[in-house]
Amino acid sequence: MFISEAFAAGAETSSAGASFASFIPLILIFVVFYFLIIRPQQKKLKEHRKLIDQIKRGDMVITSAGIIGSVNRVDETNAQFIVEIAPKVEVKILKSAISEVLSKDAQQVAMQPVEKNKIEKDKIIAENKKGKGNKSKNAA
Repeated sequence: MFISEAFAAGAETSSAGASFASFIPLILIFVVFYFLIIRPQQKKLKEHRKLIDQIKRGDMVITSAGIIGSVNRVDETNAQFIVEIAPKVEVKILKSAISEVLSKDAQQVAMQPVEKNKIEKDKIIAENKKGKGNKSKNAA
């Protein structure tokens, strides 16, 4: 009925080995997560900080809200940029809200659609005004 001392000692060592063996999958999962998720994210954060630190006056930036503007001033003490989003319209934006800095080529492309859309919009408005004027004459 009693368990012999040798058998009891053997059971203790096998349970310690079994508990360590149960942690091996957890350790492997953590290693995989580190190399696939944590490490690349840290690299991206480091590159983003470097990018933000290199922003200077005149750079075109995109905020995390999707606003495109030109940096007029850099306020290092408050970690802010003064960004011009339209002629004579300036806003203060935190450095952390900058998501991207546009290259010179991208700056030109970013400005073109706005001008084209405005011209097309003006044409549509002019056509609508002409169309309304003709309808009112025809109705009378």
